[in-house]
Amino acid sequence: MKVLLAAVGTTFDPERYKTEEAFFAWVDELVAEATQGQEADARVVAFPELFGLPLLFWLDAPEEAYSAKKVLGATVAWAKRLGLGTVRFFHRRARETWPVYRRALTEAAKKYEAYIFSGSWFAPRLEEEPSRGLFALGIGVYNWGFWANPKGAVLARAEKLRLTPIERAALIRPGQWEGQVAKTKIGTLGALICLDGFEETLIERVDAAGAWLLVQASANPAPWEAPWRADPSRKEGEVWIEEGLKKKLLGRENLRYGLNPMVEGQFYELSFEGRSAVVRAGEVLELTRGTARALVEL
Repeated sequence: MKVLLAAVGTTFDPERYKTEEAFFAWVDELVAEATQGQEADARVVAFPELFGLPLLFWLDAPEEAYSAKKVLGATVAWAKRLGLGTVRFFHRRARETWPVYRRALTEAAKKYEAYIFSGSWFAPRLEEEPSRGLFALGIGVYNWGFWANPKGAVLARAEKLRLTPIERAALIRPGQWEGQVAKTKIGTLGALICLDGFEETLIERVDAAGAWLLVQASANPAPWEAPWRADPSRKEGEVWIEEGLKKKLLGRENLRYGLNPMVEGQFYELSFEGRSAVVRAGEVLELTRGTARALVEL
């Protein structure tokens, strides 16, 4: 079976998030570009960490949210408008924007007959049932994303387990092991969010679950060409590639391929750099800005 693997690199562009129509058009454009021109029996497309986060801040937002210099300033602008605190802001906006985030990715998955990992955002655990509609499970906010299948359904939701200082400062909670692997018609697919993809025990669990593919959806707030903080003799980007999925997949029982989509650009005071990659155990198949793609044989 021939499978097209695509790691979609994106940027923080307010114009792409300001309206539902703009976001739908952008997702469609990105998935169309990722899947075009390749004859494949199946397609897997992955978006980066934080891909959905700007929806909370920029979709149908007050002008103060666009012009704020810092995340806190944008949050305060929304808090004043909604009369809510920080955590409740995430709850309220997640309920308002989840239908847009979900529909954009699931409709693209169905249109382009692809399995899509959505990237991630900051939101409570969301549930929906007829008598209550859409509601949050508990008060916590997590960094999570979801798998969509070619039928347009959400298959699983993966939460980030290991948090960065920035996430802890934003009151994000560590997630649970639950939706990191999804069993599909093309085999078991795994997803870990950014830092989780460097943790040996988590890689082991994905491999033991039988996944042949691991998505590491990432957003790296460090200059790509700068010295690595843990060892200044090495560059950030070099370490990311050499110590990342290329190395982590070696010797595994089931894991063979990896997708590392990365976001670039400025989100208020936070700056992100990276290169998106498709890897095979011990080998980088493609590394680039934008979308990295490779056609592989299972």
